[in-house]
Amino acid sequence: MKTSHFLLAATMLAAPLSLSAQHSHKPGAAAHGHKAAGETHAHKSPHGGTVRTAGKYHIELVQHANEVHVYLLDGKENSLAVNRTTGSVMLLSTTGKTSTVKLTPAGDHLVAALPAGSMLRTAIVSVKANGSSLSARFEKLDAAAKAGKTAGTAYECPMKCEGSASDKPGSCPKCGMALVKKA
Repeated sequence: MKTSHFLLAATMLAAPLSLSAQHSHKPGAAAHGHKAAGETHAHKSPHGGTVRTAGKYHIELVQHANEVHVYLLDGKENSLAVNRTTGSVMLLSTTGKTSTVKLTPAGDHLVAALPAGSMLRTAIVSVKANGSSLSARFEKLDAAAKAGKTAGTAYECPMKCEGSASDKPGSCPKCGMALVKKA
């Protein structure tokens, strides 16, 4: 009986800590420091991918047909130079196969080739940048791909009108509202 009370108390004490580590941002919100590694971001992603916190930085992962692009971002989601950044990405496919692929610099981002015919479920990005070792975990990538969250459709109608997805800003063809970047 005492053990169950202890576990309940420990769970209740830990709950506020874990909840405070998970938060969302509103578009246009002021930049701030982050403490929670790998936290999900519901605000803008500059390249149409998924953003996670990694120390004082952010990492954005963008899926393409045969590769993934990884962007290193500052606290205001601006891209940082990656010419001296090294790293790898561990990939888990929907078939349960894992592989680790080296990330190579390509302009303002890093690129990793995907194994032929694989559909990603999870990617764990590990990089060394500016003297810091950073990592971020990206899960449910297969669900995001099915929902149309690819680099080719980075904008959508805030009312989620069918056929509103676009690769550039504009207006919804059905309701006329301004398209917004996908979160």
